[in-house]
Formats: sequence, C-alpha cells, structure tokens
Amino acid sequence: MRITLVATAVVVLACQALTGAWGVTGHRVIARVAVASLPDEVPPFLRQQIDWIGVRSITPDSYRAASEPFIKLAEDPSHEWHLEAVRFLTSVPRSRTEFVQAVYDEYRRVQATDPTRARTVNLTGTGVLPYTTAEVYERLKVTFRLWREQRAANEDTRFTELDAAFYTGWLSHYVADAAMPLHTSIHHDGWVGDNPRNFTRDGALHWGFENNFVNLIDLRDADIASRVPAATRLADPFSAILQHLERAHTRLQTVYDLEQQQAFGNRNHAAARELVYTCTSQAATTLRDLIYTAWVTSAQPAAPRTGIVLPTDPAHPQFNPAAGSAPAPMP
Repeated sequence: MRITLVATAVVVLACQALTGAWGVTGHRVIARVAVASLPDEVPPFLRQQIDWIGVRSITPDSYRAASEPFIKLAEDPSHEWHLEAVRFLTSVPRSRTEFVQAVYDEYRRVQATDPTRARTVNLTGTGVLPYTTAEVYERLKVTFRLWREQRAANEDTRFTELDAAFYTGWLSHYVADAAMPLHTSIHHDGWVGDNPRNFTRDGALHWGFENNFVNLIDLRDADIASRVPAATRLADPFSAILQHLERAHTRLQTVYDLEQQQAFGNRNHAAARELVYTCTSQAATTLRDLIYTAWVTSAQPAAPRTGIVLPTDPAHPQFNPAAGSAPAPMP
C-alpha cells in the first residue's frame, strides 16, 4: 500500500511539473463541474465516471516531455492560441491543413523583410488549440454515436463508455487551457516587446497564477458550480471554441494588473479570486456545452463513404489542391 501511495505521489508531481494551464486542481474542477451540470438526457454513464474524467483531464500535459520529441512537437501548440500572432488572418480557416499553409505563407512574407520576427511565425508562435479541440470534440461525438448504435443492437457498451469518458477528460484539458488568458497571448510567460505599463517579464507569473494561486484559494467544485447556466446546444462548435478564446483574451491585462498588485500571493484578494472563478466557470460552461452538443448531434447518422462528393474529392466545390481536401463546412 505504501509503495502504491508513493508511486501515485510521484505521478502527480510529474504531472504538476508538466501542466500547462490551471495545474491539477483547476483542470480537475473544470472537468468535474462540466460533467455534473450535464442535462439528464445525456446517459448517466458519464456522470458515473466523473472522478475518472477529472483525473484524466491532465493527461495531455504528460505528452509534452522532451523525452518523446515526436508527440511533444505535435502537442505543445495544441495548448496555445496566441491571438496577436494570428491577427494576420482575415478569417480563421476551418481546416488545420489550410491554417498550417496560411502560417507558412505568412512566414515567407515576413522572412523576406524581417528574418528575426519570422523566427516566431510558425505553429509554436501561433498555437493550434482550436483545431485540436474541435478534433477531440468530434472523436467524442463519434463515440457517442457508436454507443447509440450498440445500445440499439443490444450490444455491450461498457468499453465504449470508457472511451467516451477518456475523450471527455481529454477534451476538457484544451477547453480549460483556452479559458486561461495567458494561453491566448504571445505574453504567456511574461510581457514581451514594448512594455509601457512595465508589466513583469518574469515567466513565473504563469504558474504562479494558474497553479499556485488556484491552490492557495483552495478552488473547489462548489465555488463555480452555481455560475454554470443551463446547457446550450452549440450551433457551430468550432466558432464557439474561437469565441471562448476571445473571451479569455479580454482578461489578459487583468492578469498583469493583478500581478503588479501582488494579488496572487494573497488568498483573500477579491479581484484575483473573481478572475479565477470567472475563467474556470466559463471553461466548465463551454466544456459542458461541447459535451452536450456532441451527444445531441450524435443521433444523426454518419455521412456515407460513397455516393456523395467527399471533402477529399477534387470535384468538391471547396476543394483546395494544396491541402488535398475541402475545409469543414459551416453548419
């Protein structure tokens, strides 16, 4: 038993060292509140796995160690969306591949006149959080559809329920990251560039806010559960994710203002506590609505593999030959 407890502690400490937003406590609370607030029409198996989902909400950060360079390269940008760095876009492409191309085109343009700045015009500099979030959301939707099919055929659904719980925990991580203002900005680890307000350039602010202060105020489910409104079916999950990021970005300066007040060392600082409650409750709300929307829309059958013009077919009217496919359609 002692060995098990020590091993568990080591795993938790390792996850804390890798965690990118909110730390273990914030991620767990956001995931749990989202699941607890699901409408009754969502099958109860998700709520029955709420503890597992809460624990699994930090899993994506374990994919970011330098010892696994392939997955780290893919994973790191999935936790960020630096809005200042993507403002060159007239609209955000509804295709990861087209976004990658747009960033590379911008890199080529900037590199011709400003090679130093061009070093930051890449996926690490922009992030890809909306795409990873949308992709995991669709995995959850497909899993719900499979559950419905198995249920209708009187088949065993236990393993599919485990898959759904894992995808829910996985999805929760990115939605929570998107609610943390520093994950929406190039100023994620201290202020960069012109600094007329003399904001801190110390990267310790990031962990100090999202983890140390959250633990200092002992954030719990009950602190934000009442702030989560009734569930809403999202008309367009991808647009909802982008709006979620924009909301968080409006609070960037607040984080830096509070740091100048040394608020994150004072557990009784009302404005700092309110910022945590606002960000985490909105993360739980968006996550809950994504889960709910995945469930509702999973009642629709999957698109057929034949008999229609597929996104990968050059005959598709929106086909982009450079990307090899058409972007996701507007709903």
